[in-house]
Amino acid sequence: MDVLSHYSSPVVEFVATQPLEKQHALVDNCTGTDPPPPSADASTATQEQQHAATQTEQRVASSENVEYDERALAKWLRQICPMVEQELMNPTPLMDEQTMSQTALEEEQKVFTYQKIAMGGMENSQGLAIWLCVHTNNAPVLVVTTVAPHDDWCEHVDQQLKLFVPQRVSHGNFVIYTEVKTLPLKSCLRSLCTNPFNKTIFAGSTMDGELFVWQYEQSRGGSGDANVDIQQLYSVSSAQGAAVALDWVTETLLLACYANGSVRQWDLSKQMTLDWEYSLPATVTSELTAMVALGLDDFVVGTNDGGIYRCWSTARQAATTKKQLQLLPLRRHRFMVSTLLKTEMGGQQFVLSCDLSGQAFYHNMRHADEDMAQLIVQIPLPFKNVVACSRDGNIIYCPASDGALEYYRVSDGAHAYVKGALRGKGSLIRSSDNGCWLITGLYGDEFQLFYVEH
Repeated sequence: MDVLSHYSSPVVEFVATQPLEKQHALVDNCTGTDPPPPSADASTATQEQQHAATQTEQRVASSENVEYDERALAKWLRQICPMVEQELMNPTPLMDEQTMSQTALEEEQKVFTYQKIAMGGMENSQGLAIWLCVHTNNAPVLVVTTVAPHDDWCEHVDQQLKLFVPQRVSHGNFVIYTEVKTLPLKSCLRSLCTNPFNKTIFAGSTMDGELFVWQYEQSRGGSGDANVDIQQLYSVSSAQGAAVALDWVTETLLLACYANGSVRQWDLSKQMTLDWEYSLPATVTSELTAMVALGLDDFVVGTNDGGIYRCWSTARQAATTKKQLQLLPLRRHRFMVSTLLKTEMGGQQFVLSCDLSGQAFYHNMRHADEDMAQLIVQIPLPFKNVVACSRDGNIIYCPASDGALEYYRVSDGAHAYVKGALRGKGSLIRSSDNGCWLITGLYGDEFQLFYVEH
C-alpha cells in the first residue's frame, strides 16, 4: 500500500472590499465517532432547522466588545457627503431620460428648414445677414451679402448688398423670400447691424474703413418690387480701418468698435458726426472682436484672446470727444470671443458670450461678483464658433455642417438637431427679433433659412 504523502496546496484568498466586523466559525461537516447528544423532549424544546447546504454558523458578537474608529468614520463621511449631495442635486441622466428630453424639446420647439437663399454665383468664404422690419405674415425683411477672403486690404469692388422681401403665396398661408433689390458696394462689408429702435434703418462697415447708414423704404400707396428701395442716409470714412462690430445705443446713436481697441460713438440726429471716442487701456493688448451696447455709455466688448470687459460711466463728463470710462473684466474664455448677445432671463439683463470652442457664458449685468454672475454652458462637440439665442435666453442655436442646425435648452441640457441639405460649414447665424426666423451661412453661395414654430 502506497504511503500517502503530505502536500500543502497554495492558499487562494479573495480580499474583502469592506472590513469584516463579524466573525464566523467553521462547523465540521464530517462523520465523527462522538456519542450522540442526549435526547430532548420535543414537546418542551425547539430545534432550529438547518439547511443541508449550510456550512457556517454565525456568531453574534456583543456590541460591548466592538470598537469603532471614529476618526476614520468622520474622514470618510467628509469625503462622501459632498459627492452624494452633488449627485442628488445634479443627477446623471439616464439614456432614456436624455432621449425623452430631446423628444420633448423637438415637440415644444419645432424648427423646420424653410428656404435656401442663393447669391447668384457669388461664391465667397463668408456671409453677413441681418433682419429688418416685419413685412407680412410675421416675416421680416432680409438683407444679405457675401465676404471674400482678406489678408489685409480689400480689392473686391464688385460686391453687392441684396434685399429679400417675403411675399405671400396665393392660396397658401406661407411666404417665399424673393430678391427685390441689389445695391452695389465699393468693397466687402466687415459688419452689419439693424437699428432696433427703427428697424427700417441699418448700418454697415466696409473693409476699407467706411461707415454707411441705409434705410429700407416701401411706398404706402402700392405694392410690388417697384415700390421697394434702399436709400443711403449717411457715409463717413475712418482712418481706424474696418469696424469689427456695430450696435445702436439709441435711434440716432451708433456705436462702432475697432480691432485696435478704439470705440467710437456717432451722432446721427442731424449729420453723422463723431460724438466721443474711447480707447481701452494699454493693459488690454489683444484685439477687439465683438461688442454689444447696454445703454448710454455702457457696453461690453470681447477680444481675440478670450477677454470680456464691461465699459461704463455713471457720471456726466464735460463736452469732449475723449471719453473716460470704468473697465470691469468679466470671466474670461479660453479662446477668441466670437459672439456677444444681449438677452433677458427671469427679468434680469444678461450678456451671452461664446468663444470658438463652443463655451458659452451668461453674464448677469446686475452682479459685480463674476463668480456669482454667470451660468456656464459647454455646447457639445464639434466646436460651434457662433451662436444665437431665443428671446428668453433658454435656447441656444448653432449652425452645423452642411446646412444643418443644432439647438440646446439651457435649463435641462436637452439637445435637438435639424438636418440640412447643403455643403460646407456655416460661420453665421442671426435670429429675428420675434424669434420665428433664423438664417445661417455661408454654404457655397447659399444661405439657409429656418422657421421656428412656437
